[in-house]
Amino acid sequence: MSGNISNYDFHVRGEIPALLAGSLVVACNRRNKDHSVFSRWHDSQADLVRIDLTPGKPGRMTATVLSVDPQGGGLHLPKTLGEQLLEPSVAPTPFYETQPNHGINIAGGRVWATNLLFGAPLEVDLETWQPTRVLRFLERDEQRPQISTTAHFAWSLDRRYAYFHQSLFQSEQADNPVKACQLSLIQIDTRTGGERLWHITPPLADADLETANFHSAFYFEMEGRRYVGLLRTGALLESLAPHSRLQEQAEHRVLPMPRSTIWMIELDETQQTLAAELLPGLEELEGIALSHLEVDSAGGDGFVLFANYKQADVAEETHGENLYGEQAERVCDHYSGMVVEAINYGSVMRYEYRKNKRSLSVFSRPYDPAQTSEGHTWLPINLALDSSGQRVFGTFSGFRPRLLPKHIAQAYPGKIVDPQRIRYVPPLLMRFEAANLEPDRDSKRRHVSYAEPIAMALVGENGKDYVCTFSPEVGLRIYDADDLTAVVCHAVCHELWSWEDTHFRPDPAHMQFVSR
Repeated sequence: MSGNISNYDFHVRGEIPALLAGSLVVACNRRNKDHSVFSRWHDSQADLVRIDLTPGKPGRMTATVLSVDPQGGGLHLPKTLGEQLLEPSVAPTPFYETQPNHGINIAGGRVWATNLLFGAPLEVDLETWQPTRVLRFLERDEQRPQISTTAHFAWSLDRRYAYFHQSLFQSEQADNPVKACQLSLIQIDTRTGGERLWHITPPLADADLETANFHSAFYFEMEGRRYVGLLRTGALLESLAPHSRLQEQAEHRVLPMPRSTIWMIELDETQQTLAAELLPGLEELEGIALSHLEVDSAGGDGFVLFANYKQADVAEETHGENLYGEQAERVCDHYSGMVVEAINYGSVMRYEYRKNKRSLSVFSRPYDPAQTSEGHTWLPINLALDSSGQRVFGTFSGFRPRLLPKHIAQAYPGKIVDPQRIRYVPPLLMRFEAANLEPDRDSKRRHVSYAEPIAMALVGENGKDYVCTFSPEVGLRIYDADDLTAVVCHAVCHELWSWEDTHFRPDPAHMQFVSR
């Protein structure tokens, strides 16, 4: 792993509000500019970016970039949990320990950056911006060579404890796909550094270990009992190994993902193994992959969960012939191994579970270019509650029809969008009413902003909030949460987009804010 650090200044226009005194942390992909260099997007090299904000008009922004590239020698880990990261050595397997290009989790001056599916979290000291260790709690071997970890952690009500799932991936055998094993739930005490591991028993009705991988987690309490919920993504992997040569990018067998579920696990300090149960009431939802979430579990009497339901196979990536019979090299905005496109528009759900009262609301909408103020739910990514708890903000990646591979679409007959009628769907930032998940409509369209970077952070207190969006190409934008049509501040840093001659950085999915 490289610990190289680079620093770049932004060109700032507008005003950085006083509430944003602190840092934004982003996990970025780094992709080769040579289109013949192929790897799955899960395996793409990573850059962790810390953007330090100094309020003022215009104020100042500085990006500090940590390059993370464990593809060479890998990482040698001590067997004792909590020990410091050792120097790189020869890896015991051909798989990397960590490839943190997706999720960001922050507490106590430490950042835990994760992949969507593969590898263990990388811990980074926020101030020095240097890696300290990898949170791997399970031992790999030749039959089980890879780790899977929850991308987004759950947090106790006082944010002292962090929770996430970790398991091993067993390599595919003959016609059998990859299977998870040693399912575990990890608890980290962010004050003392103490760590605890429980084994997990799957629900009887959802015991297929071929799809036992989890994207996000949330914590809640009810009647004095503590629970962790796990959003089972259900990604179905045909093989652990990435494509090794460009000619292997061609069409291959795609096993369709089953419908995602949510596991509930009651925490018990006296037990070594915890039994998971299914969260009821989600059986009729239209979608494939449950992913990013926001939860209101204050008060200890249950929770209100907001979550995204994608119509996308998150285990795949774009390559090969598209829906229209075009090869990838004929599509100008295609690059090798980019994130897969959705096969149809998704949805956002609101699930309330308090004192045995359950209710479910769903917002799902295609894109109508004649009614853009109505928004859409094409490939939902981020969700965040504002400081009042009254509004939810979400980002939606949109849809580029020419980037949807034909061989992936064929795995989902009856669910795929009509390629002759669909058109380009732009990315969207949108505001909802938290109570009913209806768009928080405004006669002046101040509740929507199109063509927005997908990585989003909501910063506020006492009902005053700002929305930040970021990509290396577009830069950092800051909006007043009450008006998504007016930019409070726009800052660009061209070095983040063009740094190094061999690589570029696609739009990242997430970022987190930490106050100074």
